Amino acid sequence: MRRDLLVTALIFGVVGFASAYLYFNQTANRSLLGSLPEELLPEESSLLPEGHPPFDVAQRWQELREQAEASPEDSRAALELANFLYDLERWDDAVFWYRRTLELDPRNTDARTDLATCYYNLERFDEAMAAYRGVLELERNKPQALYGLALAQLRGPQDKAAARRSYQQLRRNYPDFPGVEHLEQLLQQESPRR
Repeated sequence: MRRDLLVTALIFGVVGFASAYLYFNQTANRSLLGSLPEELLPEESSLLPEGHPPFDVAQRWQELREQAEASPEDSRAALELANFLYDLERWDDAVFWYRRTLELDPRNTDARTDLATCYYNLERFDEAMAAYRGVLELERNKPQALYGLALAQLRGPQDKAAARRSYQQLRRNYPDFPGVEHLEQLLQQESPRR
């Protein structure tokens, strides 16, 4: 099993365990607090550790969608929703809102890079490569775009020569970028992993 998949599975397992623990702990706290007068009950968010995002993802998603739809000319509202969906790995939904963001703010290279990454995760490699190239037209050496382009070139058309050029540009300009060694390992393999 690939190391990055193993790490991802481990992270999801830990997050799932922590979520279940907090949920059951909150349920127990609510039953213990149920006999208190309502004005003395703590707010819902006070049951979560400090700095923890709320668990009610559906509610937050709805709020962000309503904000974005209420302000169709506000690229920031669309981007906030797109980023939220990206973090949830809702790639198809995020694509829609990144595209909306880019209609309003076509020079936003961060949104364009995230859009490309969504396409990559959906295995729509041609669209991912086109979006990464669009980023590089606006910001010639953006490291995230170079890294993503190299990965898409390896996974999609399996074009090692093109991936090597993207890798070399990344290594030359950002030798300490976290993905440089990973790309180097992929390029040294006989054929890219799927």
